[in-house]
Amino acid sequence: MILSTSIINPSKKRFKKTVISYTQITIFFFILSRIYEAFSFGESSVHMHYLFTVPLVGGILLTVFLKVFPQFSRMSLNLWNSAVAILTTGTLFLGIVNLSGRSTTLDALYWYVGIGFVILTLLSIVINPIRIKKKGRTVEV
Repeated sequence: MILSTSIINPSKKRFKKTVISYTQITIFFFILSRIYEAFSFGESSVHMHYLFTVPLVGGILLTVFLKVFPQFSRMSLNLWNSAVAILTTGTLFLGIVNLSGRSTTLDALYWYVGIGFVILTLLSIVINPIRIKKKGRTVEV
């Protein structure tokens, strides 16, 4: 009986790890953006100032997905983490460019690829249960 209470459900373990990871990443980017802006010689950038919101919103949405969709697979998790990383990198890139006093359109690729990964994540959430149901069917001859 004692053994069964000490075993942790893998989905609970994944949820806890996700919350801790995204909280740490959000805090890191909050501190980084404030330090970077402090040494930017009076320049400011909306993208750099709110850099921390990308992993914050990404983490919140991921925790909702983990609770709502029991079929949230490892592939979906990896796709979502990649989407958040790409969008965070794009925001950081644009923030650095803006703080340097310039503007660019080179950041568009980050947004397109990041949104593509979000779409792939959502598709993987929908397709995974369909694939599992098809595997479960047996044909009698």
